[in-house]
Amino acid sequence: METIKTDLPLAFDRPRITREIADYWNRTSRAWQTIWGPHIHHGYFEHHRETPVEAQEKLIEKLLALLAISPQATILDVGCGMGGSSLYLAKNYHATVTGITLSQKQVDMATRLAGQGHIENVTFKVEDALSMASFADNSFDVVWSLESCEQFYDKPMFIRQAFRVLKPGGRLMLATWCSGADEYAGRQAKQYRELCVALQLPYMPTINRYATLLQRQGFVVGQILDWSANVKETWTVGLASLRTYSFFAIFRMSGWRGLLFASQGRLMQQAFNQDRVKYGVLVADKP
Repeated sequence: METIKTDLPLAFDRPRITREIADYWNRTSRAWQTIWGPHIHHGYFEHHRETPVEAQEKLIEKLLALLAISPQATILDVGCGMGGSSLYLAKNYHATVTGITLSQKQVDMATRLAGQGHIENVTFKVEDALSMASFADNSFDVVWSLESCEQFYDKPMFIRQAFRVLKPGGRLMLATWCSGADEYAGRQAKQYRELCVALQLPYMPTINRYATLLQRQGFVVGQILDWSANVKETWTVGLASLRTYSFFAIFRMSGWRGLLFASQGRLMQQAFNQDRVKYGVLVADKP
């Protein structure tokens, strides 16, 4: 019977996994933008009357309420996607934002959106979150990681880099998909593996495991939250939207990787409903 520990990668080949994730987003970003909208993250549903975009922007506002950022803060958006959060923070909070991603396609899309919106206090670049080689120590007031850490091959390495580039007193916001248990066996191990393969996830630690990693690095963890109940409706809404597109249309937009997601996105919905996936939010300060 297979047993899987959820704090270890399913495969130990960082260069290959990094290439595959970059390729995944290069091929599927246009489809995600078309189907999911300007923000490719979960929404926060309180009244179940929110539109998808309203719920997604409510999630951003809920996170910002935890951070209490000051005007003109310098923010590093790690795993910025097509720039949704970066553009929102730059436009509405006058922050100076740098968005990084492995995907050149996403950088091009985000840069184009910034130009169309005449938003000048935001830049995007291809950069590996596990090295952040172009950033000096003590550079940012906030490191913002919204649903990106689940795709990082080495979570502790990212946390070390986030600690390094933050100014003393700076703050890390980590909102990420988490496992509901430290390990799975049998059928649940198979379900966990299928989910990770379908969504290009090297592995998913638990919320408590993330808190431990942050504390070991020297962060002071101020918030450890589980928002699963408020975000899981995203998959009901998202899968309903997906069903309005034919498999042929999805294939044209994103190739076989998009088809894999479209056909197996229900795995995420099931995992939330069965408490095998949690939505963790952690806010931590660099002393």
